[in-house]
Amino acid sequence: MILNTLYMGNFRVYRGDHEIDLTPEGPSGQKPIILFGGLNGAGKTSILTAVRLALYGRRTLGTKVPSETYHRYLADCIHKPGGDARAPNEAYVRLRFSDSKGGHEHQYDVLRSWFRDTSGAITEKLQITRDDEVLTSLTYEQAQSFLNDLIPIGIADLFFFDGEKIAELAESKGNAALSDAIQRLLGLDLVSKLRADLGVYIRNHSKGRLPEAIRQEAEALEADYQHHYENYQSELEAKEALEDQLHNLRADIARLEQKIEAHGGAWYESQTAEKERMERLLAEQQGIRARIKTLKGSLYPLALAPTALGALLDQLDAESDYRKQLVTHRAAKRQAKALRRELGKMLAGQEQRLDAAIEKAFGKALKSPKKVEMVHDLSDTEIERLRHQITVEAPKQKQDVDQLEEELEQLRHAISECATNLERAPDEQRIKPLYERLNEAQLKQGRLNSRIEEKRETAKRELRTAIDCLRKLRKLESEHQQQSDNLYAIEMAKSVREALASYAHRAKANKVKELEHHFSVSFNRLSRKSRSDLIPEIDPHTFTVSLNHRGGKVLDREQLSAGEKQIYATAMLEALGKSSGRRLPIIIDTPLGRLDSEHRKRIIENYFPKASHQVVLLSTDTEISLNRTENGFKNAISKTYEMSHSAATGETLITRGYFKNAS
Repeated sequence: MILNTLYMGNFRVYRGDHEIDLTPEGPSGQKPIILFGGLNGAGKTSILTAVRLALYGRRTLGTKVPSETYHRYLADCIHKPGGDARAPNEAYVRLRFSDSKGGHEHQYDVLRSWFRDTSGAITEKLQITRDDEVLTSLTYEQAQSFLNDLIPIGIADLFFFDGEKIAELAESKGNAALSDAIQRLLGLDLVSKLRADLGVYIRNHSKGRLPEAIRQEAEALEADYQHHYENYQSELEAKEALEDQLHNLRADIARLEQKIEAHGGAWYESQTAEKERMERLLAEQQGIRARIKTLKGSLYPLALAPTALGALLDQLDAESDYRKQLVTHRAAKRQAKALRRELGKMLAGQEQRLDAAIEKAFGKALKSPKKVEMVHDLSDTEIERLRHQITVEAPKQKQDVDQLEEELEQLRHAISECATNLERAPDEQRIKPLYERLNEAQLKQGRLNSRIEEKRETAKRELRTAIDCLRKLRKLESEHQQQSDNLYAIEMAKSVREALASYAHRAKANKVKELEHHFSVSFNRLSRKSRSDLIPEIDPHTFTVSLNHRGGKVLDREQLSAGEKQIYATAMLEALGKSSGRRLPIIIDTPLGRLDSEHRKRIIENYFPKASHQVVLLSTDTEISLNRTENGFKNAISKTYEMSHSAATGETLITRGYFKNAS
């Protein structure tokens, strides 16, 4: 299941319409975290409440909440603006999500809206859309029942919770909290209710006999009941046998994984990626070398002789200046000669004065310039082109070559590191058989899980059918009230009660065994190394959790520090979620408020990125600071949102980002 989009309209602190994209990015499970940041009172809990309210309506408040209480709650959820702003009279929450059933993915859109009229009365509407088709045939009660069946609230409580839920499990002195969670996980609360109803039935029916025709019909129902109950027991026993096989197979898989790790399995698994990386690095190295070769064959060498080329430019400038002075001198001489010829006729006998005047007028232009040897004899255009190549293009190419050679050196280090990693990979002939055995065992594990689930569903179906036989019998008796109080019906009710008790006992034992496994894995992953040898045991009758050292010594849970108790509770919630068999998103509100820095870091790095394929975290700035978290957590984040609350307007705005100004 994936939560895609949450919409809220005038809901609690959120004024107007809000749309929040919750879809994780990247391949499934690699970037699962959607991180919300907000100070206390900014509206973090409202996000969790909106999701739960959209799905469960009145059940959000509890199992037996009167309509009046629920409607008051809905009225309180309508946004109350600050100041003189007009308060709205309607609100809504809407959730779009996808879920798979029977191998097919369906898109769901759930819209729950409510309106408050002038008298203060609340009118609520619930609309469900599946695969773009509005389920108009459902009444309100049927639509709510449809959602309850889709995601039972007893299961959702293990996935959508706040920090208080963790604290409740952590600080619980007895076993009530865990017992309640397991009861809801298995649906045993419904079984207990049915057994209680049967008890009332037995007490109310103690005498009387049915007519022969009715008795024959009852006997047929009893035969059907016995048939289906025996099938239920057979399927349950087969499931238990398969679970024993699965338990042994998991131990084999664990041993194989340890053996593979000891033989360098991590290096073997990364071998393909390292080979691809090596090919990429070598190709990049070849490309850089080619670019360097091209540059060095161009103007790059000019940048290696700045002194000589400076002298060359000086010589070229001198030649250019000499050439210009020579042209000017020759032109001046021609003009002076022509002027002397023209004025000489008019100023006959004053040649000396004329020569002095002409010399004064033309000045130095009449003097021959200092001779410069014309070594290169280039035009001014050619000189400027050469100057640009020497002073601009050649230094730029040298800078490019220097940068490329620096990159080439980094590549050499990366190639060397990659080669070292490839050398560390174990011999394929030695480790490949271990992987083949592991793959075969994992495939077998998958088949066993499928068969166990099949047996579990068949057992449930047979038990439901057996119970249905009893319901039909009760209906038969209700039609013949004068004859219905008889021993036959009483014995049937007792038999079914015993069947239910047997089912509850076996279901608890099996689920507790699975829960122990998941809890052990989670607790050891989150705990310090000094606690990693603890083996949990859960009593299926009392739900007492014992933490046993491998040497047999029992650790009293009261000896755990406050932080370790939080780790214990978090591991238990994760184990309960995995034991449910459902792939649901996780939403956690203020998850780390009571943890110290050491245990907080363990939860952030080792739990959140792996908790589920989608993890929505509603955090304060003191719980999660991105400036103080490791890359493992940061790399698992798909989206971040920041909640900013205005006390003046009474509303909260949601923007992308996460505490931009937080240290």
